[in-house]
Amino acid sequence: MFNLVPRILRRGLSRDDLSSANCDEEASSWKFWQKIHLRRGDQKQKELERLRSDLENGNIPIADVSEIETETGKAQRSHSLRPPPKPPRMFLFRSSSISTPRNSAVINPGSDRNSFIMSQAYQNSRSRDNTNIPTAHVAPVRKEVPPETTDNNNDILEKKEKIIQNTDEVKPIIARPVRGEQPNRIKIVTPDLTPRRNFSRQRRSSEIVPQEERHKLIIQSSLELLCQKFDPFTIMNDLKEKNVVSEEDVQAFQEHPDRRLVCESILHNLLEGPYSKFFIFCDILRHNNDYNCLALIMDVMKDIYDVVYNIPAIASEEIPVMEEEKAVTFEIGYFNAETGVMKPVVELEKTRDSSKRFSRDSLFFKRASRLSYMSVSSDGGRSSDDSVLINHGTPVINICISGHSLHEDRAKALSKVVSKYNCILELRIGKTQLSGRDVGHLSHAIQVSACLAVLDLRLNSIGNEGARLLAVSLAKNSHIRQLNISSTGIDHEGCKNLSDALKLNNTITEIDMSFLEIGDSGCICLGNMLKQNKSISKLRLRSSGISWIGCGILFEGVQQSRSLTVLDLSRNFIGDNGMEMMCRHLNEKCSLVELNLENCGITSSGCAMLSDVVLSNKTLTNLDLSVNFIADAGVTKLSAALERNKSIKTLGLNMCGITNDGFSKMLDVLECNPTMTLLKLCYNRLGKEHSNPTATSDDLKYRVRIVTSSNPKLKILLWGNSFDD
Repeated sequence: MFNLVPRILRRGLSRDDLSSANCDEEASSWKFWQKIHLRRGDQKQKELERLRSDLENGNIPIADVSEIETETGKAQRSHSLRPPPKPPRMFLFRSSSISTPRNSAVINPGSDRNSFIMSQAYQNSRSRDNTNIPTAHVAPVRKEVPPETTDNNNDILEKKEKIIQNTDEVKPIIARPVRGEQPNRIKIVTPDLTPRRNFSRQRRSSEIVPQEERHKLIIQSSLELLCQKFDPFTIMNDLKEKNVVSEEDVQAFQEHPDRRLVCESILHNLLEGPYSKFFIFCDILRHNNDYNCLALIMDVMKDIYDVVYNIPAIASEEIPVMEEEKAVTFEIGYFNAETGVMKPVVELEKTRDSSKRFSRDSLFFKRASRLSYMSVSSDGGRSSDDSVLINHGTPVINICISGHSLHEDRAKALSKVVSKYNCILELRIGKTQLSGRDVGHLSHAIQVSACLAVLDLRLNSIGNEGARLLAVSLAKNSHIRQLNISSTGIDHEGCKNLSDALKLNNTITEIDMSFLEIGDSGCICLGNMLKQNKSISKLRLRSSGISWIGCGILFEGVQQSRSLTVLDLSRNFIGDNGMEMMCRHLNEKCSLVELNLENCGITSSGCAMLSDVVLSNKTLTNLDLSVNFIADAGVTKLSAALERNKSIKTLGLNMCGITNDGFSKMLDVLECNPTMTLLKLCYNRLGKEHSNPTATSDDLKYRVRIVTSSNPKLKILLWGNSFDD
């Protein structure tokens, strides 16, 4: 734009004349650019007037004039001061000579342009134009069409539907880049197997599973076990004869290097097929000596589903269970008879995969693709690591049923299942509305079962009748190791029956009798039982109505027991008197390792008696005194003994009313005793008050950093304190 200010100043004009001149200049400049912007529309208007005059003379047809009017209407004069809109973004065309690999699976087939690119007509034209280029390695492109000179950018959007017509929906071709040739490796083209499928559960546990769909849940639960123990090549002929797999499947599976992928493909076919085919598959495994154990695992799951869903439930008088609480779950693993421990198959699979992470000979790339890579040193095209089946012990199954009613007929059917199979390791049937009569139905199965090691009956109102019938089974059973009868409505009479049976049973190691009103009378029976029993190592009596009298009688048996290591007396108000009775028997000969006295009404006076036990006992490692009236005085009485103790590693003092003064004493203990690794001080009064001038919050924070840095294994839990803030 021309600069007119020097000219105006030379003429000697005033400031008002100068401002008016600038306004006239701006107006003229905008009209200039607006005229340039609409010059094309003016030319169209002049052309339209010329053609109309020719039309009046009869020189051109009317159809041409209508097209020109339509095109001219798009460029109308605008009196707005806003700049014209930006043109739409042009399509990015790719040249047909580009052969860069690109995965067409990312193309959205829903758009018109992509539908045209992926249509069959377009692919046929591509194959005629590029006959020498493989389809799997050529990205689908669109030929570049030169735009018409008479159309603007907006016309391209309006004519898009005219260009793309007769599109057919086709599946996108998955383009996979070819891995470069590597030394000591050969490329083997393998048959295309069934793609891998996600076997995760989609059905809620509370829903009723129909008969024809239960085999899907069984396959999902036993997938890892079958992939680890099952070699399909050994029974491929039987599967073919029984029409479990087709002739085409046999040809695809023949000499395939990945055994696990073949197993997953067969299971996928069974998952999508009818229940009858799955039944034939189980029958084939059942008649094979090597895979009979696999068939038994699946038969157990089938029979359990029949018990829960086929037999009608009898309504009970108890409160109905919510649908979200109903569940039927299984856990499969390998049981080691020597150690008595079961390892889940999923955990073993993760360990196996992590050990093969850096092994190039046993690693297979792209299981679902047609290209499989393997080492030249592999024998017969199969990996040596993958061909060896896992053998970590006997396959066993854990059954967990909760929420579903197992009353009457269902309890009888469940007893038959437990008696029939010797591969059931754990039976957890808590909150299943069992009664004492139902326990009588299960008692026979408990006696004859040679594998059942864990029995969980919690939250069932079996009462004293159920305790009596259960005691008869425990007196004859020699395999159960863990028993949970918490919250089952048993009182001191039922406790007496169970204690008499446990005197003769030397296999049970853990028993949970929490939330039972056994009282002091029950403690007399348990104390006498501990004097004779030589196997129980864990006894939990949480909230059992025990007072200081029963505590003294119970610890007489604890003192003579050489096997008891864990004792839980939490939420029993034994008080300082009970602490005194307990300290009389907790001497050097006691074998207790873990003692839980949470919420037992202990005060600082009881801590004074407990300090003598802490000072003399050399086996106690875990001591929990949380939710007691200990305060700073009790911590002071314990601190002297804790400084000299070399066995306690975990100390619980949550919600004990401890302030900064008591915490300062505990820091003194931690500075002198490096054996303690965990100190719990949650929800106390730290940071609120102190009487010692050296126990300010800043000083204690500094000391905490010093103590934890000198002992890296030490953890101090301070949740719920102002000091933590």
